[in-house]
Amino acid sequence: MNAYKFSAMPSNSSVAAVVTLLVSGWFVLAGGAILTDHHSQATLESARAVQVASADIPAAARMTIVVEARRSAVTL
Repeated sequence: MNAYKFSAMPSNSSVAAVVTLLVSGWFVLAGGAILTDHHSQATLESARAVQVASADIPAAARMTIVVEARRSAVTL
């Protein structure tokens, strides 16, 4: 079998290298954004207000999940 290469197409290794560099760069940028994430004082106060409001709900009400469903009688 003849190993013919298309001259206009890049090789598999160069495509893999470019994709790897792009993905690595994205992860570096995302990690930097996470590490430098700063919240404003208003955002922090609103988060604390939600925690205080949820403390007013009894513990039993927060731990109970009721799921009701009706099964259809149609079978295929």
